[in-house]
Amino acid sequence: MTRAGLPQVWQVFLIVLACIAQYADANPPARDLPPARIGQLMELDLEPNAPGEQVASSLVELADVDPAALRLVELIGDKESLVPCQIETGSPAKLWWIARTATPARPNRVYRLEKGAPPPCPELTVDRSPAALVVQAGKHKILQYNIAHVAAPEGVDPKYGRSAHIHPAWTPRGAVVTDEFPPDHLHQSGVFLAYTKTQFEGRDVNFWDLLGGKGRVRHKGVRKVTSGPVFASFEVEHEHVDLTIPASKVALLETWTVRIWNVGGPDAGYWVWDIQSVSQCGSASPLKLPTYHYGGMALRGARSWNGDNAKFLTSEGKTRQDGNHTRPKWCDLSGPVDGQPAGIALLTHPDNFRFPEPLRIHPTMPYMVYTPSQLGDWEINPGESHRSSYRFIIHDQTLSPVTLTKLWTTFAHPCEALVLPRR
Repeated sequence: MTRAGLPQVWQVFLIVLACIAQYADANPPARDLPPARIGQLMELDLEPNAPGEQVASSLVELADVDPAALRLVELIGDKESLVPCQIETGSPAKLWWIARTATPARPNRVYRLEKGAPPPCPELTVDRSPAALVVQAGKHKILQYNIAHVAAPEGVDPKYGRSAHIHPAWTPRGAVVTDEFPPDHLHQSGVFLAYTKTQFEGRDVNFWDLLGGKGRVRHKGVRKVTSGPVFASFEVEHEHVDLTIPASKVALLETWTVRIWNVGGPDAGYWVWDIQSVSQCGSASPLKLPTYHYGGMALRGARSWNGDNAKFLTSEGKTRQDGNHTRPKWCDLSGPVDGQPAGIALLTHPDNFRFPEPLRIHPTMPYMVYTPSQLGDWEINPGESHRSSYRFIIHDQTLSPVTLTKLWTTFAHPCEALVLPRR
């Protein structure tokens, strides 16, 4: 259906701009987007080179309408089809849905938001217990975030125990691609964020090296948990604690928003989830971060990936041999798990401080960390918020550089809606 062929009663259209320029480096300019109203049409212009599944969104004005009583309709010629969607509450609210591969291919999709019962659809769910948050798609586990303190293994110094990290992370076939308490570096567990060389109130504090006893990152609380057909998410709070003084002191308060998207899955062989970190000072004192070669958003890969079993590949075609402290948009870490290939890719976002941040790739161990401190001194000051966003692709088999770049592009330049004036 073309715009000219739409009914006259609909005078306002939404064009969802894909912004999917392959291999693009720059962010599109920020725009003030007015919300859509119920009954308006939306047109999704898909980039031909984009992945088969694209997450789309639009700001929406709900007034007094119950979000659970709304549905999204795709108009296909003279036919209509219900599309699973999800409302993220706020002022204004935000509508999310997934444009999936169509046969035959249709680069232009037209939708209408209306009142009515949404279609039945399997949801991504978050199971909450005192110990952890576990995200699942049906019977498939995707990730576990650890709320409770996980004690170190028997015979290991108890200082290595920790919380506020993700482990396990599962592929669609159930392979675990993260590790916890690896014998060679017991402080590297799963997916975590910690800084190594810092100065707080004149004291040297190391939040990374748990055995040193000078600092740690710990879970503080759960703010919000959401399940749904388009995404599952949770918001959690962390404390970065200075342990160099008897009473200890919180240097940073950090919030993670973790969002798992209902794209990929067992058929595609991968899961997609994001972490947005927001850090603020925990007192009236700044946290200073001198130049250092590691510290930041990190992941420790599967225990079977030691030595030559681990393969690193960056967006610039670099490997473990020549990729350390380069500045890639993404890096994939892969190897065999239970005799079959699996991997985890870490993607950084153009809005991040010092993007693309230098990436520490360890010469022998399966771990990597995006490290802004490698480029020089910086600090987090009272009243400021330090934000960073990362995407994780947890996959079976091998993902090609082309596929990983497409997935990075949809992360860096997501589909957004633009309301056009009446004609």
